Amino acid sequence: MLEQIRTEISDFLDQRGDKQAALDAIIAAAESEGRSDLTADETASFDEARTALQEIDTKVENLRSREADLMEIEQRKSAAEDTRDALGVVQARSVTVRTEARTYRPDGEFDFLGDVLAAKRGDARAADRLERNRREAEIDYRSTTGNFGGLVVPQYLTEQFAPVLVSGRPFLSAVTNVALPAQGMNLTIPRGATGTSVAAQTTENTAVTNQTFTESDLVVPVRTFAGQQVVSKQSIDRGTGIDGILMADLFQQYATKVNVSAITGDGTAGGHWGILSTTSVQTAGFTGTTATALVSSIHNAIGKVNAGRYAAPDLIVMHPRRWAFLCAGSDSSNRPLVEIVGGSGMNVIGQGSAPGYNAVGSIAGIPVITDAAVPTTLGTSTNEDRIIVTRRSDVLFMEDAGAPVGLELEEVLADQLSVRMVVYGYSAFTAGRYPVSTCVIQGTGLANVLS
Repeated sequence: MLEQIRTEISDFLDQRGDKQAALDAIIAAAESEGRSDLTADETASFDEARTALQEIDTKVENLRSREADLMEIEQRKSAAEDTRDALGVVQARSVTVRTEARTYRPDGEFDFLGDVLAAKRGDARAADRLERNRREAEIDYRSTTGNFGGLVVPQYLTEQFAPVLVSGRPFLSAVTNVALPAQGMNLTIPRGATGTSVAAQTTENTAVTNQTFTESDLVVPVRTFAGQQVVSKQSIDRGTGIDGILMADLFQQYATKVNVSAITGDGTAGGHWGILSTTSVQTAGFTGTTATALVSSIHNAIGKVNAGRYAAPDLIVMHPRRWAFLCAGSDSSNRPLVEIVGGSGMNVIGQGSAPGYNAVGSIAGIPVITDAAVPTTLGTSTNEDRIIVTRRSDVLFMEDAGAPVGLELEEVLADQLSVRMVVYGYSAFTAGRYPVSTCVIQGTGLANVLS
């Protein structure tokens, strides 16, 4: 596997070199002609190359992490074998297993919840399978939960919600994801408040400018999202696929609720401070009725982020109905404003698909994702949605590795042959590191009527 990972890293680095060369060529062409601005075609090619570089860097980083994990495992194995040799212990012949079936899988012989109950009753074989599943998770996902108060749920169950982001967590999967620190219920992020200063010296031997640097702390609370389900022992002992149905639904609910909170939460009732409720984010108005007018507002928002953050946004988030509104829009000659990939339309403002974080398209070279968690009941008439233009690196989502992984079986319901399952996860979210990195488009033009 190490060799395969290194081959993939090499291939991605080759692709990166090609994209970097294309980007450098665009800049060199402009410089050779004495231009400070890029043409429309150059801008589109530049944005495409930049997005591709970001995606390749992310993939390489993930592969490097997996490579480091496997190397650590091999080093530990080698150290153990050296110790065994030093002690003179006779070692059995080593057998390398290149592929081995998972302990729990959809078409497997063993049922996860059934083994949990059996292990509770003292079944050693069931307990061994649960422990083996925990070790599999440690190797692949660096999960450390392994007792009956926090069992490692088989990955095939979590995968039923994680990659399928229809009503789960498109927004959170697109922003910057980092590991949640192991301790504490509040995270403190220092933010610069007043910067130092530099100015020309008036004359020789005169005092130079001086400004004391100050900072303020951004406190981000760690929140807990959880759900439970009570089922009969009979349904687990004698049912088929019950664990898949219940766990998949609990995971989907977890993913959706955390995502909704990260967009619309107001910090109360144990929820996150969502991006729409973050203090000092920028806003742009839209009161028009056409897709063309909305595109102008989106460009206005892009400009505000660029001017306030001194860097361009790289993500646009909107409700599916708003993307449909844009796709249905056309110019005065009935030409679509958003063309499908491979089309040859003129005067288009976006494309119907784009690479990166499950984007449905792009506007001004910036990937667009749709998320049903964007509210549609805002505004005076409670029928408006919102469009979020932001910079991914400045929006942070922190979550326990592999969350949600919790499962609790409580004996308190044993008198009625019932089993309680609890799924939970700890997470933190903030768009407040640089609020000016986000611009929210709002106004009566975002009502629910297509034109």
